Amino acid sequence: MGEKLRLLLLESPLELVPRELWSHPQVVKTARRYDLEPGDLILDKSLHYNAMAVLPKKWKRGRPDIVHVTLLNILDSPLAMDGKLEVYIHVFDGRVFRVEPHTRIPKHFERFKGLMAQLLKVGRVPPEGEPLIYEVAGSLSEFLSGSRLILMWERGVQVSPDRVVEDAMSSGDYVGIGMFPRGDFKRSVLRKASRSYSIMGGRPLKAWTVASRLLCAAERMLGYL
Repeated sequence: MGEKLRLLLLESPLELVPRELWSHPQVVKTARRYDLEPGDLILDKSLHYNAMAVLPKKWKRGRPDIVHVTLLNILDSPLAMDGKLEVYIHVFDGRVFRVEPHTRIPKHFERFKGLMAQLLKVGRVPPEGEPLIYEVAGSLSEFLSGSRLILMWERGVQVSPDRVVEDAMSSGDYVGIGMFPRGDFKRSVLRKASRSYSIMGGRPLKAWTVASRLLCAAERMLGYL
């Protein structure tokens, strides 16, 4: 059995403010507040709710807080500390980024958004030196080329977290967790899954809850608990 759990945070609602919203009063106000150009801001529903009304699939966008909480939870785990966890972020424009397990995610939300804005613009953070988070693929198809995906999905086969982790760690396949607040996976994402599982009776769970259940299962399997 393998010694690593590979998590892929799918359809993460991380993106810079789209050009068509740059002149909206809410975006202009936020840009002035932080002394930034509109295109350097992370789209945030809590700040740009009215501006986002014109965006397609607005219910799946503008929630960087979901990514923030999830990363804080999983990167503070013993698995991450011991290098037995791989974390990847699939963002709105399709790119995939790797997060090194020793990365310390800012606890302050505004600092986190600034870090993500830099990542989306430059493709890595920090811009110089050894990167902690960096682009590894321009699309999900490119990232999964030659690899298989286990999808955590409410409609998947109901199993225990232990069963998911046993499968993932023995096969070395990626475990995909949806990061969007509402709706379902894109069909293109569903088609990439070789199999799908549901835990906790198929009830809808927050992304960080699913990730935490899987990490605890992996820690049990590897003798941490």
